[in-house]
Amino acid sequence: MAGEAMNDGKFKHNLTEAPTYTSKVLPMFSLKGRTAIVSGAGAGIGLAVAHALAEAGANVAIWYNSNKKAIQEAEKIEKEYGVTCKAYQVNVTSFEAVEQAVNTAVTELNGRLDIFIANSGIPWIQGPALDGELEHYRKVVTTDLDGTFYCARAAGQHWRRQKKEGTTIDGKKLEGFNYGSFVATASMSGHIVNIPQLQAAYNAAKAGVIHLCSYIFSPSPYEILITYR
Repeated sequence: MAGEAMNDGKFKHNLTEAPTYTSKVLPMFSLKGRTAIVSGAGAGIGLAVAHALAEAGANVAIWYNSNKKAIQEAEKIEKEYGVTCKAYQVNVTSFEAVEQAVNTAVTELNGRLDIFIANSGIPWIQGPALDGELEHYRKVVTTDLDGTFYCARAAGQHWRRQKKEGTTIDGKKLEGFNYGSFVATASMSGHIVNIPQLQAAYNAAKAGVIHLCSYIFSPSPYEILITYR
């Protein structure tokens, strides 16, 4: 399998090369014409990221679970930055719902996907693991870990197609697409023994996110940039 991404022990795709020279720095950071999806974007980190992407010029789909204020936030983003921004209610614990929502967002924005920020997550709030409800454990792990995998899988399908075919979802020539970018919100709790926090399920899920992102798209000839924070 490693042969698909490597040749004589060297990676075929070198994403560390310097970008094409330009006399202006700001255009190098422009996301104009790109499409981004941000899950868990009704408030907090996700909403702030959505604003940043829109300010850089990207069209943005913001996903929310129950916070319907996301609908008004999407309207504000459109007006403030002059981009297309739509809010979608998505249950990230269902792969079918995630896949459908990705397809809908890509179709309704500009036929392409460039960036996915997997930010959906919930905390453990039931004290010691021995006393918490099993259903709460399942909900935390399914939302925080499985939901991230579902988002990566659904987004990756679009990036693979775009790289192979070089077109938008409606068959138009795809301009300026080199690779997809997948960013997952992890946590320091996935790295350390976070005492005295009583959140074993959350810690385990976030550790899983870190390791998931370390290998989910590898080996792959379809140049996908993966980051976890």
